[in-house]
Amino acid sequence: MKEETPPPALPGSPDDRATTFQAVQGPQAEHYSGEVLLISAYSVLWVILLCWVALLWRKQTAMNARLDELDREIDKAAGTAASGTSAQPKR
Repeated sequence: MKEETPPPALPGSPDDRATTFQAVQGPQAEHYSGEVLLISAYSVLWVILLCWVALLWRKQTAMNARLDELDREIDKAAGTAASGTSAQPKR
């Protein structure tokens, strides 16, 4: 028969656990460095922000063009009404 090794002892109370950070030594390396993750996260956020601002800019330009067109239509209708003829609705 094989002699079984006992399982490692678990800490019995919270006081038995370590209270300080100790870096792991040995072959266990980080998968990604913190600097790369930080720069990647900020880059993604800036790209999203710039795309959002560009979309708003485009919508605002379209809105301004539409408002200019409506102003011209109102001025044309006011000019027609001032000359004494009634504007015929378009069909």
